[in-house]
Amino acid sequence: MFDFKELEAFVWIVRLGSFRQAARHLHLTQPSISDRIARLEDALGEQILERNQRPIKPTLRGREFFRHAEEMLQARQKALLPFQPESSFSGTFHLGVVETIVHSWLPAFLTDLSGRYPAMTLELEVDTTTRLLQRLQSHELDLAFVTGPVELEDSLHQRLCSYPVSFITRPSLLQSVGSKEELLERYPLLTYPRDSRPFLELQGLLYGAGLSHIKVHNSGSLWTIVRLAMAGFGIGVIPPVICAPELARGELSLVDMPISPPNLNFYSLWSPGHDSYIAEAISAHAVSFDKEKAVDFYR
Repeated sequence: MFDFKELEAFVWIVRLGSFRQAARHLHLTQPSISDRIARLEDALGEQILERNQRPIKPTLRGREFFRHAEEMLQARQKALLPFQPESSFSGTFHLGVVETIVHSWLPAFLTDLSGRYPAMTLELEVDTTTRLLQRLQSHELDLAFVTGPVELEDSLHQRLCSYPVSFITRPSLLQSVGSKEELLERYPLLTYPRDSRPFLELQGLLYGAGLSHIKVHNSGSLWTIVRLAMAGFGIGVIPPVICAPELARGELSLVDMPISPPNLNFYSLWSPGHDSYIAEAISAHAVSFDKEKAVDFYR
């Protein structure tokens, strides 16, 4: 007869497509994973994984068994949940976050989270929404805070927050030109990476306003954009929440322009499954977390 550890090994091999990645995810050695699958197949009396494929796929009967294995693991977790306080979670949690959240309320949130889950080990990944969604789909992340809205197959989501996007520049830059229109013509715009929603929305606004000739530089580092704007290199098109201290000190200023970018909306996403209860709990806490107070604390 097989046990839940063997079911878990099988489910993660199917999800990740390899023994090595499943072993890494479960913090086991590859021989341990192989032994569990061997015991499971012995108990079932047949092979349930096609080992000669890359990525590894379940056999026809293995696909059918996979659905039952997930259901059994989910039922087990549901039965045990009332007896497991959240604070008892002691595993590694993989959280992906876009940079805007990193520069706003994430530090305060993680401080609060560590108090709720003192035994949890956090692996934090900061990247673009596109890459974080790819890693979420490949089960390399447990939860992702991304720009949205996002429709991702086999995932659940909750809305986190929304921030306005503004034109931000060094005060002396505006004083050195005759008008805001001239400022826009003379200096490049600095914004999010080319494959991001904010960049594409800004491009669409420029085209719609007959300003497609305006130069737009992009960067994967929001702090780089802030520093370049402070140096007078160009005009940042980012949420003011990112550079609130610089705005308060007068090192940067907001500028009204002929176009107005839409707000950036942020969502938490996770894949439902037998082990997603912590992701759901952390997402719910992120939704209710006092983000404005957290941002004010760091100003």
